[in-house]
This record gives sequence, structure tokens and C-alpha cells, in this order.
Amino acid sequence: MARPHPYHFAYTMLPQLVWRRPAAVRRELNDPLLARELLLYIWDKAAESLPPRERVAPRGLHLSWHTVAGRATALLQLPAPQATGEAHLAAIVYEHADDPDDQSRIPDDDEPDEDDPVLADEALPRYFLLEATLGRSPDEAGTPTMLGELRGEHHRHHAPGPPAGRPDTTGRFLQALADLLGPLPTEVPYMRIVRG
Repeated sequence: MARPHPYHFAYTMLPQLVWRRPAAVRRELNDPLLARELLLYIWDKAAESLPPRERVAPRGLHLSWHTVAGRATALLQLPAPQATGEAHLAAIVYEHADDPDDQSRIPDDDEPDEDDPVLADEALPRYFLLEATLGRSPDEAGTPTMLGELRGEHHRHHAPGPPAGRPDTTGRFLQALADLLGPLPTEVPYMRIVRG
């Protein structure tokens, strides 16, 4: 059974914050000092209501930035899972590789405009996890994983992930995300029809 502290951090607290304030969180995660402070704050908040014996040290919590299939991606190395249902890695994938200071796509209040479903969908990053799972890794050393995605209240398993506990796990996870996401759609040129 998953430990409540790391589970609450990776499956509830972090994704809710990322979706509630997408532009602000992206800016904070781009600054190493602010990112560390933010992640440790969320880690502590995730254990706030837990008894001391159920709290887990943030050992191994680490953030790095990558480009995955043309998309800016914040990759979080999480404390090592101890049970099925915990996550090894979390990836926050921004569909637009724009500068995080560019607010042209996101309203000033950091909230997507609910009246504009296209803007609301574009403004929200996607949130993926490399989840610990039961079973055996086929023909490979390492522990079995699943590539999962949280989207609102939905939790979807896409496919088996790369075995965890190997030196190439992170790279293979990022490659699995790139394969899943595919290339960025090309911009459709704006057309104006003039009738004469």
C-alpha cells in the first residue's frame, strides 16, 4: 500500500497547484532557489495532517528541466517508492515552450478563462508519473513501472514504463513521454477571406 505522504504529494498536492496556477508555478520552478523552496513547502504540506511516524524525508527530491518532443518539461525525481502506487518520477509538460514570463496565452490572474475552453485547455500543463507497479519487468533488470497521467480527476495508465532503478530509467521515461506526445502540431496559418 502506498505511503500517504509521498502519494499525497505526487498525486494530489503538486498537480492541483500546477493546474491552479500554471504560469506562476512555471516561473517559480524555473528559478532554482524558488523551485527548491516551493517543492519543500508542498512536501511539508502533504504531511501536515499525518502523524510523525508516517512522514517521509524529502531525500532524493530533485527538479531538472528538459525539452520533450518540443515541449518544456519539468522533471521531478521523487523519493524512492516503497510500495505500488507511489511514483518514481513526475513530469509537468507544458504544451508551449514559450518563455515562462510570456503571459500572452494565460490570463493575468494565472487562471484559465473558463468561458474559453480552448485557452483553458492550452494553458494547463499535462502531468505524468512513472508509477511503481506489481509484476516483473520483461527481460530486463529493474522494478516494473507504469506510465500514468493525471488530468483533472482522471487517472489514466498509458502503457508499461521503463524499469526503475536503472541508470537509464530517467532517459527512457523522457523518451516514452516523447513517443506518447508526438511532435508539436504545426501552427495553421491565419486565413482571411476577402469577398469582392
